[in-house]
Amino acid sequence: MNKVLITGGTGFVGGRLAKRLAEENEVYISSRRSLDKDTLRLYGKVIPVEHKSLFDPENFPAVDTVIHLAALNEWDSVKYPSEAIQVNVDETRIILENSIIRGVNRFIYFSTAHIYGSPLTGKISETTLPQPTHPYSITHRAAEDYVVAAAKQNRINSIVLRLSNSFGAPISAEVNRWTLLANDLCRQAVEKGKMKLSSNGCQYRDFICLTDVEDILASMVERKHPLKEIIYNLGSGLPVRVIDLARIIEKLCVTVLKKNIPVELPAHAKETKEPRLEFSIDRLLMEGFRINNDVNLELERLLQFCAEHF
Repeated sequence: MNKVLITGGTGFVGGRLAKRLAEENEVYISSRRSLDKDTLRLYGKVIPVEHKSLFDPENFPAVDTVIHLAALNEWDSVKYPSEAIQVNVDETRIILENSIIRGVNRFIYFSTAHIYGSPLTGKISETTLPQPTHPYSITHRAAEDYVVAAAKQNRINSIVLRLSNSFGAPISAEVNRWTLLANDLCRQAVEKGKMKLSSNGCQYRDFICLTDVEDILASMVERKHPLKEIIYNLGSGLPVRVIDLARIIEKLCVTVLKKNIPVELPAHAKETKEPRLEFSIDRLLMEGFRINNDVNLELERLLQFCAEHF
């Protein structure tokens, strides 16, 4: 049984990973917010760790793998840029160093596809020049350098995952990631009986199901030998227009919610031809990982979750 520490283990991605990995591993989770026992049970058989303890190597848990997700989100990174530097960069550095001191075998850092710039267009591979333009992506890019440097110096086996647009039901409705497109539309459908887009929806995105993120990380934790590269794009590899994803949700509302809830566009919105996006996941596929991309099932579960909680 592997021992895994997930920082930010009660967040959107971290919470789903914690519950999945706890089925077959001994999982420790850290969070800045305190959790009562009833809420903690939602994450499965996990062991809570005080987040501040990770800054002291003597109190750092003895684990095989660290999955580092703890960071300020994109909204808070804009509101509190200095705190974003402290949390997203310096605390990553400290946790990485303490992982090395404690003899952790593998350090997996969750970065973001937005380090490549905004908007994401054209073919994007791991060799594409990063051009972060937002405090969230700038700080993640800086944190990446520490993780990559540690790997190149053979101090620890470390991996950087540049995550695209993930979506799916969180473990708890209190996890505040309802600004994500698919999550927002599903919640709108339940709460307001309508789904409004803020654009014409013709722009392309790479959407990845949280279930696929779970599967990839479960495989990484189980894998005994190191991966060939340090940096990997983590997405579906299939570009989808925003409006097309919204139309899928529209159809699912009929079967899941038993309601006809059409997508509403802004007044005078016209269809435009936007540049395509090719978010390459070839490196990941060459390692033997696979993406199932069951978008309909992930959205069905997300709609059901919204119906139960809102």
